[in-house]
Amino acid sequence: MTKKKLPTVSAPVMVLTLPVSGQKIKYRPFVIKEQKSLLLAQESKDADTVLETIKEVISSCTNGTLEFTKVPTADLAYFFLQLRIASVGPEVKFSIPCTECGADNIINMSLNDVSVDASKVKTDIKITDEVGIKFRLPTVDDAITTDGSDSKSIKLLYSLIDCIYDADSVYQKSDYTEEEFRDWIENLNDSQVAKIQDFVGSIPTLKHELNFKCSSCNAEQSRLLEGLHNFFRLDLDS
Repeated sequence: MTKKKLPTVSAPVMVLTLPVSGQKIKYRPFVIKEQKSLLLAQESKDADTVLETIKEVISSCTNGTLEFTKVPTADLAYFFLQLRIASVGPEVKFSIPCTECGADNIINMSLNDVSVDASKVKTDIKITDEVGIKFRLPTVDDAITTDGSDSKSIKLLYSLIDCIYDADSVYQKSDYTEEEFRDWIENLNDSQVAKIQDFVGSIPTLKHELNFKCSSCNAEQSRLLEGLHNFFRLDLDS
């Protein structure tokens, strides 16, 4: 006697508009085996393992239609958060130590309160009346560093430039080396470099300001949760 196949259980198809690029993505919630993979990656505390696991889950849940290394980082983080909400729910519970007395505080939070503000993005920066730089927003492939070293900061800026222009010409990045760009940057004055920082400061990110009172000493507390790495640490199975 031939054994019957177990029935196929269909998953709901959902649609999300990414807040930065405006791209519409169709997706399904992640399933139990994918949730287990995410939990194991979280427990490994290895950044590469976490990134690769998120990449695999997102590719599977979107049928490969979300280009992991091409969408802005803020879009990627926002999508993953919405995928988590659709799959597990918006409520999370986690612990935060008090900055005054060190006591652990159990926080209940809704991920629906987390947002990305893309309204202040500045990708076209005028550093003089005639000279400007057009940037693109960073993706996960840009491997953004946070150590603050000048060499890595310039390397990142170079990777994000689309072109430099003045009243007469457009200078494509592909025509110039990173060293030539570094020399060009080092010949700018402080006020011109500060204008480039307007672009850096306008890069959108996934963030949420958390305000609470310590349950032990009643001290008012504030924490800024920012970036996918912060939200990924929140329990996936809460």
